[in-house]
Amino acid sequence: MAEPRAKVELQGVPETLLWTLYCRAAESRRPDALLDDPDAVAIVDSIDYPFAAQFGHPHIALALRAKCFDDRIREFLAANPDGTVVALADGLETQFRRVDNGRVRWLSVDLEETMQVRRKYLPDTDRLRNLSCSALDEAWMDEVDPSHGLFISIQGLLMYLEEAEAMGLIRACAQRFPGAWLMFDAMPPWLTRSASGGTLLDRLMMRGRDAKQADRYKLPPLRWGASVDQLRKRLFALHPAVAEVRDVGYPPGRGLTFRYLNPYMGSWPPIRNLRPNNTLVRFAAQR
Repeated sequence: MAEPRAKVELQGVPETLLWTLYCRAAESRRPDALLDDPDAVAIVDSIDYPFAAQFGHPHIALALRAKCFDDRIREFLAANPDGTVVALADGLETQFRRVDNGRVRWLSVDLEETMQVRRKYLPDTDRLRNLSCSALDEAWMDEVDPSHGLFISIQGLLMYLEEAEAMGLIRACAQRFPGAWLMFDAMPPWLTRSASGGTLLDRLMMRGRDAKQADRYKLPPLRWGASVDQLRKRLFALHPAVAEVRDVGYPPGRGLTFRYLNPYMGSWPPIRNLRPNNTLVRFAAQR
């Protein structure tokens, strides 16, 4: 007899982990999947939550974002096979299992209410540790051993922070971890603006719900947005340790936008400044 599905009750920013989980699982179920994430499928199937009613049609952008991060972490591990990955605001992200090379050490950091859910599905192992801590609390930095290389992943968080908080977090990482890699995603300013019924991002991403469902879920307020060119200027001015800022374009997906526009035209100005972006930052090593 199948075990009953577990209820998950989260609100605000923590609840967004269910949206990203749902989109990754939906992509993984497709015969033409661009992201292989069987753990996400298994977790979705074990949770009692109205995913489709709340979030509408799953959006490919979130699966492609996960793939962008996967690819850069694999690049890091190719150069640092015994390295450490710190995933801030990790939610129910199953990235450790997707990129695991058998040697990486992984520190997953999130709020206690989120960790209570995460530990049920992704418990600690000899190389995966779950830490209850805010990303903005530098206490997590004391738990990191960067001696074999360090990659800091910040996926789906900074747009919910104030700009000073987002830049302050990156500055603190630059100060504390010379030689580290850091990757985050950001929204262009036009997508963070308020609109009727939420932000413009809500209207674009939360499609496929009928009128009765349309008011059941809205993304938390998006407090900060920056374009590719704005980020490049701000990051190089942020701290002298910032040695490289790389715009990581989305891999080819499906449909006009994700199969053609983003991969082949997404680097052209002004298009690059109108799209969501993934940014890889590398800090200079100490001399």
